Amino acid sequence: MGDKSRKQAAAGERAADVQGRFHMDGLSVYRPGLTVPIADVIKDAEQCGYPFKENEAHYRKMGFETVSVERRLSLEEMAERALEPIAERCMQEGIELGEIWFAHTSKVAWHESNLFKTMLRRWRWEQVPLYPVEEHSCSTFHWVLRMAGHQFACDPYKAVLFVTADLGIHPFYYIDDFMICGDSASACLFRREHGDHRTLVVKYKAAGTVYDDDPSRLRQFHAMYYLGIRKIMLETLGEAGFTLSDIRLVVCGNINRQAWETVAGALRVPPEMFYYATMRETGHITNSDIPSNLQHALSGGALRPGDYYLTVTVSMAGTFGCALHQYVPAKRKEGKS
Repeated sequence: MGDKSRKQAAAGERAADVQGRFHMDGLSVYRPGLTVPIADVIKDAEQCGYPFKENEAHYRKMGFETVSVERRLSLEEMAERALEPIAERCMQEGIELGEIWFAHTSKVAWHESNLFKTMLRRWRWEQVPLYPVEEHSCSTFHWVLRMAGHQFACDPYKAVLFVTADLGIHPFYYIDDFMICGDSASACLFRREHGDHRTLVVKYKAAGTVYDDDPSRLRQFHAMYYLGIRKIMLETLGEAGFTLSDIRLVVCGNINRQAWETVAGALRVPPEMFYYATMRETGHITNSDIPSNLQHALSGGALRPGDYYLTVTVSMAGTFGCALHQYVPAKRKEGKS
């Protein structure tokens, strides 16, 4: 047995000891067909009075080129596009839901408070507990992973559904000093015992000092947050007895290229290990970054069966999320997604 095979076998034994908490058993992303050059995004925000500190070259250096923009569908319609394939499979296979989480950063008017009403009725989920999370953070994906563990502890036979939708309602939504954001929607289905992606360890942390709005503390966080990312990654791996050499990829949020290159340098690993392939085209699509990049990695062959990988998110509001997963594609019956 070669060194690589021995390392993989050892990693497998450590993973078995951790006994994966649950699995991701479905993944769907809706991205608008329209992509807008960042020059147009900057121009629109400029005309509305956004106080720019940087120019287009600055955002290009960070890795942004175009942005996904939805100009036809409503927030609800976007969410339904992403949800539909997973919901249909739940109906076909008799998968029962224990709870639904819905995350979005878009401001929703009072009359849209029952955003899910039509979908709940369509899929006969009126009695399933629904938890909307508005403006939580760009690490909401990992926060929901943490929350899912509680549901499985109460009822391991019911699935958890995580749905996201983000739709800009003003030119300011698409840009700030740190990144350029786009529109998107996604849906992920989590189950205790079944799924293509086994989740072994989940970490979620908040840097509480950011929330007091002290300018000096905010500047300090923005200058040093990459160390927080490094720390949570190493803690996640350490809990499973893993090292970075056991990991194929780090699937991360589309915050900006410089951030992940800095983290790679701090960890002394190649920048190519950090996977954010959709950022150049879509921008930072908030709650859908991880599902979108993971879907891209699978379709492009960047992840192979048996590979271990990390997912990592960070919010400029001071939250960090990280999880260790293994890609274990299940064999499905013909006609099932």
